[in-house]
Amino acid sequence: MMIYYIFMDYQFLDDRVTDKFQKKLSVLAAVGPFTDGFNEFGASTALLAIAVLFHLSAIMSSLILASYWIGVGAGGMIGGIFSDKIGRKTLFVYDTIGMGVFALISAISFSGTFFFFSRLLLGFFIGIDYVAALPLISEYSPIKDRGKQLSFQKFFFTLGALLAIGEGLALTVLVGVYLAWRYIFITAAIPVFILFFLRKSMPESLRWAVENGKEERVKSIKKRLNNYGIKVNVDKNDLGEETSIKDNIKKFFSRPNARALIYIFWLGTAYSMTINLVSVYEPKFLSDLGATSTLSLLGSVISAALGLLGTFIVMITVDKIGRKNIGVAGFILSSIPMGVMYVAFTLHFATLPLIMSMFAIFYFINVGTIGTLQYVPAAELGGTRNRGLSMGWDKLWEFPTAAGAFALYAFLGPINSVLFDTIMPVIAGIILYILAIETKDKSLEYIEDETINENEEAHTFKDVEEE
Repeated sequence: MMIYYIFMDYQFLDDRVTDKFQKKLSVLAAVGPFTDGFNEFGASTALLAIAVLFHLSAIMSSLILASYWIGVGAGGMIGGIFSDKIGRKTLFVYDTIGMGVFALISAISFSGTFFFFSRLLLGFFIGIDYVAALPLISEYSPIKDRGKQLSFQKFFFTLGALLAIGEGLALTVLVGVYLAWRYIFITAAIPVFILFFLRKSMPESLRWAVENGKEERVKSIKKRLNNYGIKVNVDKNDLGEETSIKDNIKKFFSRPNARALIYIFWLGTAYSMTINLVSVYEPKFLSDLGATSTLSLLGSVISAALGLLGTFIVMITVDKIGRKNIGVAGFILSSIPMGVMYVAFTLHFATLPLIMSMFAIFYFINVGTIGTLQYVPAAELGGTRNRGLSMGWDKLWEFPTAAGAFALYAFLGPINSVLFDTIMPVIAGIILYILAIETKDKSLEYIEDETINENEEAHTFKDVEEE
């Protein structure tokens, strides 16, 4: 069995191949985003039924839809603070209970108010899961595969969304829409209850434990990693000192980290302002062109399937092409299918196959590139003491930017919204080119020194190889 020696420059952790331990950690973490995608897109089937069952107004239906994202944002920020304070593993294990319980409670909802709060709390625990799981993956991943390991989480999110839409379509046919949504949420609860037991075998983040001076936890980590053939050599002199929540937050929002904060904010905001057009108007456009409700749902399945393919392609190329290049290209290329749609509608040659194709291509590009990147830089930037908060900062903007997008689309109307989605990605790509911080081939310590610490004495993966 091969043994790896890990010193406090983390070179042997950073330079090792992606091994059994890393693969297991990534899969166990990815069930969280899978559950997120399943629950988020499962709501589309639910909303068809609960508006009738619970006699909901359009406003209340919208609030229920928004409650999930509010929960994710709140869970991300609050959970991020505690992920940096008490460690990744505790949240990584026990948030699964909340995810499972509130999925089941959503399934037995008997009123709009009950469903609102169950969705809110479900989103809260899923938000917590992101800020525990992604920093944990980032802090263990080899440098040359870190983007791939983080992108794998988005792949599972998209897979969950696709399966939720497919299950919704199948169950609607088999048992009717008024029961289908309940089965979807029951299905969503099953894997996370199993996950509770499986995640217990994973260690705490070595980087977090060392930096916060957690000697007993380091000993436990050493034993667990040794089972996977990874030998950890930590001296007491390597241990840092624990800092307060106040100090962690202050450092995260310090001036040296301003560019990273703006970069993470813009990446998520610009994505939300463009991708939500598909979820809002795709069924309407297809319906106006004569599509049945089943065909419209099938269009969503095709778009989600191509989004999954796009995510897979980015997952296997992100560590070669780089985060910045993928992000800029993704935004600018997204404008092409939207431009074709706008011309087709204004010149009156729009057809059902053409519009379905353009939506699917847009989803392939936009979700595959920008959507996947939402899982990468936020988990790499900042420092070990505030990486959870960095992920929380990313999740915080999901609801307000999505709500802003919905309001803007309503104001502009369908055709002008397509024009907006033609122009906005180009603007977003240019701004991203200015803001982006490339993290490819860099250790987390180098990134921290380069940004939040403003220290140039660090080494990239390539530098280490040359030395």
